[in-house]
Amino acid sequence: MASPNSEALERYKNAITAASSVVGAAMLLRRFVADVLPDTALGALLLLPAPSARRHSVVIEEFDGAFYNRVFLAAKAYVSTLLAAAPVPLMKASLPRGAGAEQITLAMRPGTAVVDVFDGAELTWGLSSHGGGRRRGGDDAREVFKLSFDGRHKDMVFGAYLPAIMARVAAMSQEQRQAKLYSNEWGKWRPVRLRNASTFATLAMDASLRQAVVDDLDKFLGRKDYYERTGKAWKRGYLIHGPPGTGKSSLVAAISNHLRFDVYDLDLGGVRSNTELRKLLIRMKNRSILLIDDVDCAVVVGPRREAEGGPGGSSTSSMNRKVTLCGLLNMVDGLWSSSGHERILIFTTMHVDRLDQALLRPGRMDMHVHMGYLGFGAFRELASTYHGVAGDDHPLLPEIEALLREVEVAPAEVAEKLLMTDDAGGAVEMVAKLLRDRKDGTEEDGGYVSQKLHAGVGRRHPRSSPMPRASRRGGAAVATRRGVFGDDTGMEISRGQGRRGGGGVRGRGRGRR
Repeated sequence: MASPNSEALERYKNAITAASSVVGAAMLLRRFVADVLPDTALGALLLLPAPSARRHSVVIEEFDGAFYNRVFLAAKAYVSTLLAAAPVPLMKASLPRGAGAEQITLAMRPGTAVVDVFDGAELTWGLSSHGGGRRRGGDDAREVFKLSFDGRHKDMVFGAYLPAIMARVAAMSQEQRQAKLYSNEWGKWRPVRLRNASTFATLAMDASLRQAVVDDLDKFLGRKDYYERTGKAWKRGYLIHGPPGTGKSSLVAAISNHLRFDVYDLDLGGVRSNTELRKLLIRMKNRSILLIDDVDCAVVVGPRREAEGGPGGSSTSSMNRKVTLCGLLNMVDGLWSSSGHERILIFTTMHVDRLDQALLRPGRMDMHVHMGYLGFGAFRELASTYHGVAGDDHPLLPEIEALLREVEVAPAEVAEKLLMTDDAGGAVEMVAKLLRDRKDGTEEDGGYVSQKLHAGVGRRHPRSSPMPRASRRGGAAVATRRGVFGDDTGMEISRGQGRRGGGGVRGRGRGRR
């Protein structure tokens, strides 16, 4: 008589044999059906949808690592063009600051979707937000587009649809190209439209200095192959210095309008660390300008070992310093300066002698531009621009020319007088009175420039950066140093007309010849 264990073992063997037979028969049947029936008939027989009919999805995230995802930006711009005619129950409308009502843009809200049709295929754009809600100062909330489509259109989506979107957005950007002004806020760039109409033609600037800057910019743009061949970062640095009211900010706007570059106005006081500074740098677009205004006031210029909490200083003082000089230098010409290409870096200051020499060495600030006081040639351009006064149309012009040789006046002061009336003769008379009073020392307010220059003047930096000597005739003084361009990269350009004093020469625009 067989034991219970033997019977259980026998049943187990029989079950294994039966299962093997079923699996083998199923494999033979599958092979036969696959050889005889097409895929669609097989799917219908098994009541399954065809592989080509299954929905596919593409996820497009806002960031690609630390960089903005260009596909996401293009998708955002493209989807906004679909929303006007789409039956989306909830959308977001925005108007750029300073823009007209015709430039209202629509955007999707997270959790909504819109359908697009391309070559007869329906494609659905959905938007979601990840990271929990936006917090002030936080960057944990990121938007994600989800593009869904029929699986049989996969090749069309990647081969035609997405490239067509990229090309259309690029064409839209070129047609509607308007420079933007970015400011940093809580570790992110916030854009507004840059509506400054300043150009090189309207600047109250010495003609030779203007042409030197324009030639340098054009030369920079046309030397991509040179930078690649020499292994240099495709960037250019300008130090613009001079008294207040001499046109430093207007020159930055003129450079932006000439190149059609966006301007990133970096407030170092709002940057919490060197790490955040690097993050802001790599999130800049190519073909852009990075502006640091009044750099002498924005940078801690103490010893580097102190900034690092070494023997010369405590770690507490290091932590209180948001951005160190070392961090700024790495941004200017360290490894992080190569994170983008076709970039212009501009520092402005009223006190060039206060800057640390490490900021001024060759390879960092390639061209120094001194914006000086007003000269007669620049005044004639202002008078022509504001009131159409050309040639020797006004009898006071010879007197104004003589006064400008003796009096220091900023272009902004003269422009203010020219704007006070629509009468050309009256405006020129007001300028002449300003110069006479300045010469005689009878100005009621003591002068715009003198007040500005003496406001908030603290301890002077022990090091100085002398200005180049000017020729006796008052011509343009140019001191060159070898840099990226070899023979004429680093340039110090100023106008040599004016009084010599302190550590440099005060320029006068297009003053006496």
